[in-house]
Amino acid sequence: PIFSSGFPDCPFLGRAASPVVFNGILKLMPSLSRTVNCQLSTVNCKVKQGFTLIELLVVITLFGITSSLITASYTTFEKNQRIKNAAQTLKNDLRLVQNKALAGDKGANSECSIGDTLAGWYVTFDTAQTSTYTYAMVCNIGGNESRFIPKTVTYPSGVTLNNAVPNTGIKIGGSPRNGIVTILFKPLATDVALYSNSAPPFTTPITFTGNLEIELKGGQTSNLSTVTVRTTGEVSGN
Repeated sequence: PIFSSGFPDCPFLGRAASPVVFNGILKLMPSLSRTVNCQLSTVNCKVKQGFTLIELLVVITLFGITSSLITASYTTFEKNQRIKNAAQTLKNDLRLVQNKALAGDKGANSECSIGDTLAGWYVTFDTAQTSTYTYAMVCNIGGNESRFIPKTVTYPSGVTLNNAVPNTGIKIGGSPRNGIVTILFKPLATDVALYSNSAPPFTTPITFTGNLEIELKGGQTSNLSTVTVRTTGEVSGN
């Protein structure tokens, strides 16, 4: 037993039977970490429990380091995911424009009338405008090409054409292409043509000898996502 009969009273127990009370507490609360030091000569009972200041500082430090690592990992993942989502949106827009051209879509309100000829739908990139691209319909009206329904799409925050090395965001056949590149999808055809004009009339063709690659990157990450347009008009991406 911890206490034998005849021991003096501990001050915080008053006149109660000390051995009975303490043994009862220890049986009811075996998991409680407590050191009881009763100095019999001075009848001074001390109870020690809890954490020291050093232990608290160590726990807080470890918690801070873990939180920082988790936050950094999540931030990197979120930025990489944003690039992938931007590339997926670009790929979807290219396919949308291609489908509109192949289907002979003349606009929701028939902007290109029955008597006029649909020349196609196009998407324009500009290495000087790294945060946006534009797509629209082009109609041949009386021998003159005019565009309708232009729409400018802005990449998500922190995502641009790859400009880590100047003018490498657009590549044709693996070689960087500076300036404007317009992809014109023609109606009821499986081919695609490139031009250096930003809007119709398209008078300056670009030799399309290899795949057109459009690279996107994030402002704080080295990861890249590429959307590829093949000479056949096939659109793919990673």
